Amino acid sequence: ATWRKWAFSSTAKAKRQFQKALGAYLLDDFAQAEQLMAKCAQRSGLANSAWLIAASAAHKQGLSAKTENYLQLLNEHPQAQQNFSYETLLVAGRLNLADQQFAKAREILDNNHKLIGHDGRLLGLDIEVCIHESRFDKAIEHLKVARKDKSILSESLTDWELRAFSGHFEQLLTKASIDSVDSYFNGLSRKEKQREGIVLAYANCLNKHGLTDKLEKLILPLIKKDTSASFINALKKLSIHNSQHIIANVQKLLLKQPDNTLWLSALANLCAANKEYDKAKKAFHSLLKLQASSDDLQSYAELLELMGEHQQANQVYQQILAQH
Repeated sequence: ATWRKWAFSSTAKAKRQFQKALGAYLLDDFAQAEQLMAKCAQRSGLANSAWLIAASAAHKQGLSAKTENYLQLLNEHPQAQQNFSYETLLVAGRLNLADQQFAKAREILDNNHKLIGHDGRLLGLDIEVCIHESRFDKAIEHLKVARKDKSILSESLTDWELRAFSGHFEQLLTKASIDSVDSYFNGLSRKEKQREGIVLAYANCLNKHGLTDKLEKLILPLIKKDTSASFINALKKLSIHNSQHIIANVQKLLLKQPDNTLWLSALANLCAANKEYDKAKKAFHSLLKLQASSDDLQSYAELLELMGEHQQANQVYQQILAQH
């Protein structure tokens, strides 16, 4: 009876510590959260959650060694092993990824590879780790499965595709030539050649190596009313010097959406790249009446310098400094 009373008292105390630690974590008191979770983990009956929160609290304090230690305890503790879940794997893997412990994240994924195909979040984690490992072909293979998972956000897919295909194209270029990159892209399916991340990865590769003559034909099919903000912003950074058809399509879109700052910014930058300075200046005027971001002001000042309007350019540079 005495032993039972002590055991229940110990467990009850551990659960109170868990609740207090959880409150500290939610209030951003990560030092206290870490300390209390480490104390109560083994006796609270919530070992998985306690070690994970302790690891996350340590990570938020920048304590990589402690983060790794708590994840190791989670891996070794029998009670934690009995209650392992998708969420446990996901949080542990993401913490390893955030601390650039790619080998540890890979170990978690490989040890539980049978579960990966049953949870889109774990598949996404595997794609992230593959990209960091420069295993771009494997990431692309996983992406074929990920596209079928309705729980994965399209923005995440686009981001992974951009990074995975960019890395893969550079690897092909290093091992062979730009012709091998062209062959690979042309060998993709029609749908793949219209996906924003893949197209942008190919466009960046062409742009980086001075092959800008192919860019307009590549980009033109994606200039439409539902083009994403991230793609439009990336478009502005491409050196498309012969983009009359793109400019015409953007102008058509602006007839229906004259206050669309994304397309106005794209039009201004595209016209500037095509040396249509008067048209670019007019677009910048319309844009800056609606929104004056630092990037757009910088582009406008550079345009004014090219046009020889140095005094006005100087005023814009001062405006940029005033924003900071």
